[in-house]
Amino acid sequence: MSENVEPSGLKKLMRNKKIQELFWYFVFGVLTTIVNLVVFAILDKLIGAHWEVKIIRWNIDLFTVFINVVAWVAAIVFAYVTNKLFVFHTKGNIKKEFISFVVARLFTFFAFEVGLFTLGLMVMENSFNMPAEDLLINCFGFEVTNKYIVKMFIAVFVVVANYVFSKLFIFKKKDEQKVEEKIEKEA
Repeated sequence: MSENVEPSGLKKLMRNKKIQELFWYFVFGVLTTIVNLVVFAILDKLIGAHWEVKIIRWNIDLFTVFINVVAWVAAIVFAYVTNKLFVFHTKGNIKKEFISFVVARLFTFFAFEVGLFTLGLMVMENSFNMPAEDLLINCFGFEVTNKYIVKMFIAVFVVVANYVFSKLFIFKKKDEQKVEEKIEKEA
């Protein structure tokens, strides 16, 4: 006697398409953040240069900004592919989606990865007397400095903002696009 029993708990929750999408976005968001951090760390440790410029009263290390840009580009390529294939499952125009994806990511990049990151470093160094290069912990030979803490803090804002842009503007399903077109025609 086999009855069709409705799944409950976590199984039922994971069958929900929106929950699956959020779950996979979170998983690939974490992996994208790891790609960003690893590329940043590798360049920081391999090259280890400093190009400081004084802006107003603060010194800004342009090398750190530069490797942040390179890490961001690597993370963007990874994020686009994983979001398209595994999170939003869209079959839209790749060129249009990619351009929209990059534009949205440029906004979050300048707002958070450059702006808030640089502001975070300046506040940490000047208000709390915590230089970016001060060692916090040494984990398996990898030195975690204050700038990595700021970078991880900023990642939270980046992931949330990027999800909103991806969901609402970039990876629209065909059904959503048809509804929008219908609304535009009626207006």
